[in-house]
Amino acid sequence: MSLKKSIAFLALLVGLVPIFWYFSLLHTYALNIPKWDDHGLRAFIERVESAETLGQVFQAFWRQHNEHRIVYDRIISFLDYTLTGKLNFVHLMCVGNASLLLLLVVWGKALQPYRSLAYLLPLPFLLFNLSQWENMYWGMAALQNFSVVAWVACGLYALSYHRTLGWAIGWGILAGITSTNGLLLWPIGAVLLVLRSSRKKAWLWTGVGVLFWILYFLYYNKTEQPTQPVTNKVLTFIRSVLLFSGSVTEPLWPRKSTLVVLATGALLVLAALGMTTQLGWKAWRSKLTSLDTFLLGMLAFVGGTTVMVAIGRMGFDEATFMTSRYKIYTILLAMLVYTWLLMQVSTTVRKAIGITASVLGVAILLGCYSYFYDDTLRLRNQLLSMQFNWTYPRVPVKEPLINDPAPAWYDAYADDMIKGEFSRWKPYPISLQPSAAYTLLTSEGVPTGKDFLDSYYLLRSLKKSYLVPFGFTTITQPFASPTGEQYVQPVSQTAVSHAEYEPGLYLVFVVRQTDTGSPRFYQTGRSITIEPRPEAPTLPQNW
Repeated sequence: MSLKKSIAFLALLVGLVPIFWYFSLLHTYALNIPKWDDHGLRAFIERVESAETLGQVFQAFWRQHNEHRIVYDRIISFLDYTLTGKLNFVHLMCVGNASLLLLLVVWGKALQPYRSLAYLLPLPFLLFNLSQWENMYWGMAALQNFSVVAWVACGLYALSYHRTLGWAIGWGILAGITSTNGLLLWPIGAVLLVLRSSRKKAWLWTGVGVLFWILYFLYYNKTEQPTQPVTNKVLTFIRSVLLFSGSVTEPLWPRKSTLVVLATGALLVLAALGMTTQLGWKAWRSKLTSLDTFLLGMLAFVGGTTVMVAIGRMGFDEATFMTSRYKIYTILLAMLVYTWLLMQVSTTVRKAIGITASVLGVAILLGCYSYFYDDTLRLRNQLLSMQFNWTYPRVPVKEPLINDPAPAWYDAYADDMIKGEFSRWKPYPISLQPSAAYTLLTSEGVPTGKDFLDSYYLLRSLKKSYLVPFGFTTITQPFASPTGEQYVQPVSQTAVSHAEYEPGLYLVFVVRQTDTGSPRFYQTGRSITIEPRPEAPTLPQNW
């Protein structure tokens, strides 16, 4: 084996490390509990089950979900339900996360004719880390947000490297029925075909694309968004673009994360403009290579998605643009800039860029594990609480459940939690700060914050009981180990929103999981009164 092949093989082995770690974390923390829009997939199964005509079945698959037509999500959900007898959201997560592997493979195939695969090494560290935690542990989001990127990459690869349009058209349709931004592949593909002097193919591609767009937006309804007015739309747009584009480096300096993100966003956007200029000049001179065409198409897709989000979410909180759901696009932008740079420099500089990017990728991987691990735990605790709150007290079920409840630590102790005698429970000191909209619960006298990770408030009334996960905060030191004693701050504040619970008088208890599996119960001597309230207006829902 030559030295070049040996280095590429070694890089492949090292690149498998973040992938195995990523999927081991998915296996450890994923729960078969629907989150938010996941309930739309349960409603879809109910519609298919109750459909009496093929038209009603088609409508169940094709109908809007917010601003998207999530036909692909529904196909995978239907297959899972049909083959296993139940809808399992962990299965959906696994399929969605697997599309990241497809994205990496396509990227490698695009790069292979031009550069050693050893230069792929930084990419798994960027793609497979906990910055993706929200899509990672959310069945519908994993299927939609990860898969659409993979389908677009496959479509652009087919347009850039293959001579026939059949596969590209298939990928284009699949991208469109996965997420609305997948429709961008059609105009992008038309431009790329023209740039590569494939006019006849461009006309055929455009014709199919126009027909697909017409069918997509037939009977389409614009959905309302809970935005707020902004004073300066231009500055707000620019800031939103920078936040959206630069959040890949968010965990590197937690105390100044917004500043780091804005600086990174500015650098990546400037690099993207440089890419556009250089590749546009090559296109003008008809010197685009297949890799150039692929990179230009992916850059147009990322840029188009960035503009769609910056305009469509204008007026949202700034944290929205750095949210985990959008991390895949800042990662893609970093991958594009890195790959483009590899093609512009000499061998010596290229090696230095590859090594530097690999070191930075490892730093981002470790930083994400520290920075986003607490979000993973919060989501898990939130989902377990939600399942308890809608399951207990149990009511008779007349029809088979679409999805089985996830096994939970409280299953064997639910009766004690709801009806048990609490006089024998040990005291737990907390303070209350009530208001009309919420009550703030603050723990007192706790020496270590690690107990908060497995602790819940139990709100108990004569009619209903609720679990509320303990709120907790982590230290802002970069690369802090989640296993360290100081990772979680020793003060917990939890806001109990009155709008989420039925009116009534609730006694407040504390339940803490233990290593033995048997929970410990505590009484706080406190109570919360939630007054009756008028029903708050909600945005129309189409799923």
